Amino acid sequence: MADPITNPTTDQSAADDPQAMIENARMKARQRFKDRLDSGLPVAGCECESENGASDGPSARVAGVRFLDSGQTYFFDPGTFEIENGDWVVVETNRGLEAGKVVIAPSQMLQASLSGNLKPVSRILGEPEIERMHALKREAAKAVKTFGAKIRERDLPMKPISAEYNFDGSHLTLNFTAPERVDFRDLARDLGASFRCRVELRQVGPRDEARLLGGVGRCGRTLCCASWLPVFPEVSMNMAKTQDLPLNPSKVSGVCGRLLCCLSYENDQYKQQKNLLPKLGQPVQTPMGDGMVISLQVLRELVTVRFQGETPDQTFTATELGFQAKTERPKNDGQRDAEGSGDGQPRRRRRRGRGRGQSAQTGETETQA
Repeated sequence: MADPITNPTTDQSAADDPQAMIENARMKARQRFKDRLDSGLPVAGCECESENGASDGPSARVAGVRFLDSGQTYFFDPGTFEIENGDWVVVETNRGLEAGKVVIAPSQMLQASLSGNLKPVSRILGEPEIERMHALKREAAKAVKTFGAKIRERDLPMKPISAEYNFDGSHLTLNFTAPERVDFRDLARDLGASFRCRVELRQVGPRDEARLLGGVGRCGRTLCCASWLPVFPEVSMNMAKTQDLPLNPSKVSGVCGRLLCCLSYENDQYKQQKNLLPKLGQPVQTPMGDGMVISLQVLRELVTVRFQGETPDQTFTATELGFQAKTERPKNDGQRDAEGSGDGQPRRRRRRGRGRGQSAQTGETETQA
């Protein structure tokens, strides 16, 4: 589609002013977006989302759905339903029919970006069903107490964590932690008779325990995994070393006892900045003479240099010392390390027992009872 005709005088002034160039590019982008809407072309999966600048391959109409026990978004086929953001729908998953909230309205998306078969939306929940679902959520707290009482009766090495009913109350999932595998077949039968529904016992790890229970992190804010973090990132001790943090595990661990997820947030930026800056103890040439690096402020790109004699220590920017960013060699497609995959994207682990829609649920592996 051709770009709208612009004034040559405006283009000439934009070439001289960087801010005007940005505004001119935004104006053209808005015009192209408006033209696509007017002509009925799909907006999602358009030219700006493909690597080669053109949308190639077939597309599908999908809706993004998020479940109560997960921050991950899954994609389903809305069919002929008129679905809007905020609607509650029933979708078909490998665990049966489940209810989820629509967070992305139906739109076109390239099929190449989806994996597996696209499962359909079964129906839209009505107001009475939504009220019943919220009532069952309140009943889940009582189910945890009953679960804990049954565990104490049998003196099993288990700790109840949470309970979750499905949208119609026909299925109850009970999460627990244990130091090792536990034979709970008799307990499951007793719980099924007590709740009069299908009961599933699921053993979870320390990270999922923190996500389900919630809490406050070392920063004083609500845990990321319990508030907004959709998946657990890959973290390693090398990330703490890259960010010059203490290598004592107790100082870089969260309430779950595992390494802090936030170690991965700025790791790439630290690696990029450290490619630009000199190393500690490295001799450097400065405008004030030769010296040695004694301190670095990575994010601010500041280098403190110590000189011989009585010259006091001085702080310089990396540009003043003549250090330029190094070009990183791309990793091979098959190469993988502890921090990601060869294509530059973080590795993802698939949770067992999930298999809901067109999205790979990642994080710490759960043990399906």
